[in-house]
Amino acid sequence: MGPSLVLTNPSLREFRAHYQALASITRLRILQYLAGIPEITVLELADAIGVSQPRLSWHLRMLRRGQLVRSRRVGRTIHYSLNREGLLAFHRELATLIAPRPRVRALQHEWSEV
Repeated sequence: MGPSLVLTNPSLREFRAHYQALASITRLRILQYLAGIPEITVLELADAIGVSQPRLSWHLRMLRRGQLVRSRRVGRTIHYSLNREGLLAFHRELATLIAPRPRVRALQHEWSEV
């Protein structure tokens, strides 16, 4: 499998790519299928979920950009797997990004008194 993703302060563009990758029923179906297996080839995955190989490749590219899947080349065949670490890392970073800040709470309190 590919190298481990170590996510440190992702840019807003990386967040956008990650969450855009999740904004498709087909891509969610791909992730759901990958969650149940260690690894699969593009052709096997296309057959399993009933999507043409070119269309699947486009969706997999979006998932790679969003750091949701890993790819591994063996000769001419590409194998894909779910990048669980990437998924968890983005969700942890999102929780940090949107966590309440003490200053914001103080301002909210001041505004409620007006």
